[in-house]
Amino acid sequence: MIENTSMISTDSVVDHGIVYPSNRNPERIGILLRQPEPGDRALGFVLDSWVKTVAAAPPWATPPPPPSVMKYHHDIILKKIIHSSDIRFACDPGDPDTVWGWICFDGELLHFIYVKSAFRGFGIGGALFRSAFDVDRLKVSHRTDSLFMAFPGVDFKWNPYRMFYD
Repeated sequence: MIENTSMISTDSVVDHGIVYPSNRNPERIGILLRQPEPGDRALGFVLDSWVKTVAAAPPWATPPPPPSVMKYHHDIILKKIIHSSDIRFACDPGDPDTVWGWICFDGELLHFIYVKSAFRGFGIGGALFRSAFDVDRLKVSHRTDSLFMAFPGVDFKWNPYRMFYD
């Protein structure tokens, strides 16, 4: 006897990149994870938020250069990093141009992860991190206090020189 079954199963449903980050997101707000497209305007947001975060909270223990000097020179460095690295955006599923956060990485090296302040605490950073890495020890080229607080179980090895070479 042949059993009649549906040709569509729940296993074949494609979510088109939408994830539900964690149990810290009780509303089950979906997040669209996507990569940048050529000429994507969101790359300007990546550069701007990265430069401003580094200038506001420099990773160096010694007194850093003035913010204007740091912004200018770090902008030059980041433009080189961005074009040779992988970037993923966490976006509003209904509007992929609305970026809530992003991650920049190169293989097993995390350059930076950023989530807009209004969207922190919903698991977006964790979803971005898990989309790029499945490790508990990782090299990082940029460090911030918030990185260590957000991922306390990850052993980050800071090496700022890794942003300049493979």
